[in-house]
Amino acid sequence: MRKSSLNYTEPRVLHLISSSGFLGAENVVLELAKESVKAGYWVTIGIIENRNNLHIELADRAVNEGVKVQIFPCRGRLDRRTMSSICSFINEEKPNILHSHGYKSNFYALTANKGKISWVVTNHLWKKTTFVLKVYAYLDSLLIRRADRVIAVSEEIVDEMQRRGILSQKILVIDNGVDMERFALNRNEEMRKSFGFNGNSKVIGTIASLTPEKGHTYLLEAIRQVIDKCPECRFLIVGDGGQRQFLEEKTADLGLTGKVLFTGSRKDVPEILSMLDIFVLPSLKEGLPMALLEAMAAAVPVIATKVGAVPKVVMHGETGLLVEKGDVNGLGEAIAQILSDHKMSERLRMKGYEKVMSEFSSDIMTSKYLDIYRKLLRTQEYNG
Repeated sequence: MRKSSLNYTEPRVLHLISSSGFLGAENVVLELAKESVKAGYWVTIGIIENRNNLHIELADRAVNEGVKVQIFPCRGRLDRRTMSSICSFINEEKPNILHSHGYKSNFYALTANKGKISWVVTNHLWKKTTFVLKVYAYLDSLLIRRADRVIAVSEEIVDEMQRRGILSQKILVIDNGVDMERFALNRNEEMRKSFGFNGNSKVIGTIASLTPEKGHTYLLEAIRQVIDKCPECRFLIVGDGGQRQFLEEKTADLGLTGKVLFTGSRKDVPEILSMLDIFVLPSLKEGLPMALLEAMAAAVPVIATKVGAVPKVVMHGETGLLVEKGDVNGLGEAIAQILSDHKMSERLRMKGYEKVMSEFSSDIMTSKYLDIYRKLLRTQEYNG
């Protein structure tokens, strides 16, 4: 462990992330930052600003929540000025924990920090749907070997990191957590009306980026089956991404125009969830999806695929229903089962809420991260 001349008295945390929208990792960073500030810690969210793909959603939400934000401009994959600005911020503000999220922020954390302060990495998921992403995942596995601690959000991610040579003693699993109070809303009938839904409509929704690993194509095919049996059903697909045009075209090809609504990205996720009868997560690959935890926190019965850490929170028949990834018939049958069995719907709804409240809240998640920060600082004090 390194030595340092800085005066370590309490955790001063700089989160570092290169954001491409307000997605799962951004959600975790914000919840962790909010809860850390409540606990009395100095926290800043550092956002690497990609000039070619500008996303400031996280910055806006963080400021609204009273969390400090620092923007680090970046004009390409390798920008020495970005390294320099992060390094200068560390020297001036003297954070004693650098916590990075994602391959790009991990690269800049390593090169700008140069071993000055403790470095924590959270691996939310290595996406490998393209050749470029596979290369980035490989390079990231080399970078984060230098971190002091590497946090995984699922055991599946732990296994993959160990296969890539990251020492097991550096790796810890911390489940994602959700702000329970934010999703404690009553059923929103006015919002249902604003979407054109009437009292007979059954509203089923999903919230995810529109990318291949989220499995929307299988959901659309399942919807075709459901509509045949339940014409009053309506479906919301919340989120945006590179597959949006393809998915909208597929919706039309399946004859689902008017039955499936694409809302794009939304800032009112709690309100959206409050009007759903069922939440579906058809992903092919996941860590521990925040959207799923949020749906359960909103007491919506959930259906999800058996990927990543999903089975850790969705216990089949108790806190939700599980299907195999890519199983179109399974998705359709699960939706039909909940729609036709009110007692099951109520049981899943309440048991799911209780599961998240007792094991996956943001304050539980934060307490585990803060324990890691404190242990790292104690080790530094001992060695320094």
